[in-house]
Amino acid sequence: MRKNGFIRHALVLLAGTGLLAILSATAATTIDAANKFAYGANIGWMNFTGDNTNGAVIGDYVCSGYIYSANVGWISLGSGLPTNGIRYQNASSNDFGVNHDGFGKLRGYAYGANIGWVNFENNGAPAVNLLTGRLSGSVYSANCGWISLSNSVAYVQTDSFSKGLLDANGLPIAWELTYFGATNLNANADPDGDGLSNYQEYMAGTNPTNSSDNLRITAATFAAGGTNSQFTWTSTLNRFYHLEKTLNLGTSSWLDSGLGLISPDGASTTRFFGDTNAPARFYRVRVSRPLAP
Repeated sequence: MRKNGFIRHALVLLAGTGLLAILSATAATTIDAANKFAYGANIGWMNFTGDNTNGAVIGDYVCSGYIYSANVGWISLGSGLPTNGIRYQNASSNDFGVNHDGFGKLRGYAYGANIGWVNFENNGAPAVNLLTGRLSGSVYSANCGWISLSNSVAYVQTDSFSKGLLDANGLPIAWELTYFGATNLNANADPDGDGLSNYQEYMAGTNPTNSSDNLRITAATFAAGGTNSQFTWTSTLNRFYHLEKTLNLGTSSWLDSGLGLISPDGASTTRFFGDTNAPARFYRVRVSRPLAP
């Protein structure tokens, strides 16, 4: 079942995903089958798909799964079960791993029984590109030195971002805990009264407890006949957008404006485009999570 909804004051369609009435939806690995190798001069090649059953999983909040190196064996990115339900604190042996801040930065610690800790902290600036899924930067092991996540020969790439553990309502547990400190929320409720449900706020990357933080079209200008148009809408750097159009609100057929997938400018995004003459035309902004599976 797909869950989509119009936001009445902004003509916004939120992209949906299937709702799962289960707690865990962890993939075997999110890593691309062709682009899976990192390299360290003292450790050789490291395979992020592992054995394809226990490979690395890059998530919205945390990473999990294993990397495999023929020279040093298995390296854990984390269990996917941080103690606070949101991100690893890396303060104890049972709560360690690599975190994703949701905007592309990877920070924290991986662990290999044969090499100890692998540091994802700031010096190597490890990151993942939200548009392409390509990893960049380097990580450091005191026993093995620097390991490059991307070089001229090979790189690591994720094909999707895992939502992590899902509540029975379809919302990620980490998202619920971040904003409400509780789970088992009503996905259709609108606690801040801004016209967006909790599910729609999650999809839009907006704060469900702040009525001024929502996805909406804030400005639009048109030339005669709609031949030239400019739109501005609220946006966030961890979501992508399509600007779509139709001649008739009574149809389910919406066409792309011609701009394709739009990367956000920041807190607001503005785009200009030319179009054919029409007596009436309707527009909407559609939002999607990065690399949604």
